[in-house]
Amino acid sequence: MPACPYAKKAWRDNKVLVAETEELDTLSEHYCSTFSEHNKELIIVASYSLPDVEDFHSYIEDYLNVKYPELHCMGFHPDYGVEDAELDFLLENSWDSEVEEEYCMIFIQDLSLVVKASDKLVPLGYYEAYPEQEYEALVVQRKRRYNNGDETS
Repeated sequence: MPACPYAKKAWRDNKVLVAETEELDTLSEHYCSTFSEHNKELIIVASYSLPDVEDFHSYIEDYLNVKYPELHCMGFHPDYGVEDAELDFLLENSWDSEVEEEYCMIFIQDLSLVVKASDKLVPLGYYEAYPEQEYEALVVQRKRRYNNGDETS
């Protein structure tokens, strides 16, 4: 399956907004605070100015996803180590990027829609390729946050 089986339709239906910036924190904060005004399923904030990978993921998990509990923010950073996380399949695709410079991205989505879409994928076996730790971090914790807010039980 593709990295996101819903992406093609979202792009086709003009439900994706992409913004490139040198000020990743400022613009991602702006789009989080105004997400509902844009009528998009996904907002991608991208930057060629790469922050430290640990700071980047901490900003997303400990700040954006806490401050905006109705949203799900997820990051892509070239220093993440997809191979080390046993997510090699995410690199397998049939397209070539015209962009040669490294960049990072923050994906902003409505948490309830992401959880509902993910729930549809589980019985199809979509997440079977994910190592248990990645599945827990990506799917289980996200659903727990949706169902229980800041509570972890």
